[in-house]
Amino acid sequence: MSVDIPPEEFRRLGYRAVDLLTEHFAALVHEGSRSPVPEAVRRDLMDAPAPETGSDPDALLTEVASAILRYPMGNGSPRFFGWVNSPAAPLAALGELIASGLNPSVAGGDHAATYVEHAVVRWMRQMVGFPADGGGILTSGGSVANLIGLAVMRHVKSAGRVRALGMAGTPPLIVYTSSEGHSCIQKDIELLGIGHANLRRIPCTPEWRMDLGALEAQIADDRAAGLMPACVAATAGTVNTGAIDPLDRIAGLCREQQLWFHVDAAYGGPAALVPELADLYRGLEQADSVAIDPHKWMYVPVECGCALVKDRQAMRDAFSLVPPYLRDDTALPWFSEFGIQQSRGFKALKLWIVLRQIGLSGYRRLISHDIAMARVLQQRLRDAEGFELVSAGPLSVTCFRYRPAAAPPADAEVDRLNRSILDAVQDAGQVFLTGTELQGRFVLRACIVNFRTRESDLDALLDAVRSAGPGCRARL
Repeated sequence: MSVDIPPEEFRRLGYRAVDLLTEHFAALVHEGSRSPVPEAVRRDLMDAPAPETGSDPDALLTEVASAILRYPMGNGSPRFFGWVNSPAAPLAALGELIASGLNPSVAGGDHAATYVEHAVVRWMRQMVGFPADGGGILTSGGSVANLIGLAVMRHVKSAGRVRALGMAGTPPLIVYTSSEGHSCIQKDIELLGIGHANLRRIPCTPEWRMDLGALEAQIADDRAAGLMPACVAATAGTVNTGAIDPLDRIAGLCREQQLWFHVDAAYGGPAALVPELADLYRGLEQADSVAIDPHKWMYVPVECGCALVKDRQAMRDAFSLVPPYLRDDTALPWFSEFGIQQSRGFKALKLWIVLRQIGLSGYRRLISHDIAMARVLQQRLRDAEGFELVSAGPLSVTCFRYRPAAAPPADAEVDRLNRSILDAVQDAGQVFLTGTELQGRFVLRACIVNFRTRESDLDALLDAVRSAGPGCRARL
């Protein structure tokens, strides 16, 4: 069986695939958040032997419809409140289709895909206030975007020696992040050979922001111990609460202490577009490097992250394997000189197509809508009996607990009750939310990064928790 398909047959199959997605999109506002995958389907997907012979394309699309489209993660639903996973804008899905059909390697070169990526990276720099001549590259997501920014930091702070000698002969670089910083910061510094023993987790204020006084004291202690403070990795939008570290003050401290200022804005970066949040984002433009995930709050399909570095030359020096005497600085350098990949997919088209569709003003409106929905949810939690609002951050994350008057007084028992409620709500599938821990207490966590979410979906969320509560209480 040939892998190629005649043009007319491909058109027919393509129309059918688009019809399947159209039906999926249309059903999102009417059905529950997700359906757990039945054991038989799970076994069929995971344990099937490698096919020796080929299958009919129509039969394969039928199987996709029955075994895959019926059991999504659920993040397209307006009642999905878990993690930070936005739905894909429909036009972005078509952009992904076209990009995969073209299948270029965007390492560099004179073809359209490279120029599209240069354009969207320039637009991303504009969003955070970076200079037009800064460096940037699209990545798989925030983990790699943070890794790239921290790798440039390591190169600069080792005076370039790390590429030849590794960390040998370089004093341990000390990196600072908050107790609410994302786990990928630790993973990245482990991968970079810095080691998590040299990561300092700085306590947070009651607003879940990095405590600047504690940061200053820790830096002083490390200097006194003969160590080398190198970098503060602040967060603009923590996953747990949506908190934004005091970026402007941290930027000033980094200047005074000659530290690299990195910002993990994977979740919250796009909210810098919202005028009402301008004060919270002041200082982002002073960062040396920033990580942003368009696939988190810009409604493009996974994977699409973005690493931005203010010093373009430092970024190139950290990764390029082309000697300076061979570089042609009259042409655009290859993206492979600015990151860890040589072969790279065409991630830029899906972002380019939605940015062109709605513009920055469209993103301001949609992100503001998500934040407004979070404010409505928080007010309903304050007004409703039987709920405790634990955290109402500046972005779109709300943390709360089910705690009716009849609930046990001990926090440990309330934790068990809310864990049980979370399991019951997820199993029911009408809405989806996740949990986390804040100051040792288990809380329910609702994140809204969905242009489809409306107030009726918030009602459904609270009704689902409220309905599950008594049964879960009785079983404890």
